[in-house]
Order: sequence, then C-alpha cells, then structure tokens
Amino acid sequence: MAKKKSAVTQEEPSKIREEAPRPRTVAGQIIEDTSDTKEEESHGEDNLELRSMSRRQRWAVKKERIKKELEGRTRMEKVSYLLYYFKMPIIFTVSAILIITLLVISIVINKRPVGLSAAIVNLPSDKEVTEANFDDYLANVKLNYKTSVKLNTDAQLDLDTADEIYHNNPYDYSITQFPVLCTSDFFDVIITNRKGLDYCSYCNIIFDPETIISPYTVLSLRDHEVKAADSTGTQYFYAYDITDTEFGKSLDLGMELYMCFPGQSDTNKENAERFLRYVYQLPDDEQ
Repeated sequence: MAKKKSAVTQEEPSKIREEAPRPRTVAGQIIEDTSDTKEEESHGEDNLELRSMSRRQRWAVKKERIKKELEGRTRMEKVSYLLYYFKMPIIFTVSAILIITLLVISIVINKRPVGLSAAIVNLPSDKEVTEANFDDYLANVKLNYKTSVKLNTDAQLDLDTADEIYHNNPYDYSITQFPVLCTSDFFDVIITNRKGLDYCSYCNIIFDPETIISPYTVLSLRDHEVKAADSTGTQYFYAYDITDTEFGKSLDLGMELYMCFPGQSDTNKENAERFLRYVYQLPDDEQ
C-alpha cells in the first residue's frame, strides 16, 4: 500500500522567515527580564528617596555619586562626564544668556534716537545700499553710538507704469504704503532718480525745500536746485541734485540722484538739514 504524502511540506531553509525570539513563559505567563526591572525599580525608588530630601541633602548625595564616578578617570574623561552630566543646566544657562543678551542689544538699538530716516527709491536690482553707507555721515556729525539710521529701499516709483501696477495689485507697497509713510513724516529724506522724483512731485508727497531747510542753507545751494511738476503740471523747486557729491558717488548706483523732503515735523527738518549739509560738505559755522 502506497504511503500517503503528508499534507504539510517543509519549506527550504532559505525561505523560512526568521522570527523574533519568544519571551520566556511559565504556565503561559510571560516572564520579563528581571535585571532591567530591578534596575528601573531601583532608579524609581532612588528618585523617590531624593525627592523626600531637602535641596542641600540632594546636592550632597549627587556630589558623592559624581565623586565616585570620577575616581580613576583621566582629566579629559572627567571633563566629558561632567559636561554630559550637567548638559541640560548648561544648555538652559547658555540659552538664557544668549536670549537676554540679544534682547538687551535689541532694546538698546531700538531706543537709540533716529539720526536719519531715509528712503532710496528705484534702487537698481543689481545694487545694494545699507545702513553701513551712512556710517561716515554719523561719525562726521558725531552721532555714531548715539543715533541710528533707518533705511528703506523697497519703493519702485514710475508714473508710466503706476496704473498698470495698481491694476495688477491694488495693495502694492510702492503705490499704497510708501506714500502713506511719506505723508506720516516717517522719512526725513528721499534719494531717487528722475522717475522717482517726478512721481513724488506729481503725487504731492514731497515739499518745497524752502519750507524744510534753513534760509542760509537754501541760499548756499541755489546752484543745485531741481524743479519737477506737481499734479497740475506746474514746475516747482522740489529737490537737490546730489549726483556729483562725494556721498552720491559713494553709493555707486549708476544713475542720477536727487534728494527731496517728505517730512514736515521738527525732527524731520533737523535731520534733513544736518544730512543735506553733510552731503554738500557745508561747514557748521555757516548756519
């Protein structure tokens, strides 16, 4: 009689899936690793014991443990161990110091009075102007360490493209926010090319320098006056040509530069007058 083939076939050794080792059991109950359990229990009991102590007692116990851990170690091993043991307090302390330092610096900088608030209009995309370009001005008028310069270079103003820009984005910064800042006495001076000057004069966001600058300074700079048309098409004296001044050349913007005045507050007038005289290198005793 032929032997019946077993319904269960053995798989090849290479196809047998490796299984994780089974936990030990007694009467069907899983027996956990007692060594780890004991260690955890000991650690938990240790923490409970420490919590019941005073701060001074806890530190004495920890100090004794650290002393035992450091026995027989080299100097570098001791340093490494201590850094690791106290890593969290060190991290928190360093972080706190950095945050406090940055906060203090920020407060000091923000509390410094503004020696000049300037806008550079129609800045070429391949050029850059920063507050550092005004460092010599602050030092020259002895305002460094006492005041700061606020600089804005975001506005792009052009009468030929203004309608199209407004149509595409009614909230465009140059069309909406920048004029509001100007009429709010935010800027002391605007430095711009001809297109920007024409835009500012047409929109009536700059003023006749004679209402901003002292009569003696205006008289001294008659040869540098520039006219532009307002919204009615009337030409008025609105700006000074600073293209060939040392400051104008130092900006290296590759375009003609005009300085005009959007702020009418006493602070605007004081800052604008001081900066204008610096740009044209007028001596102080002429005022």
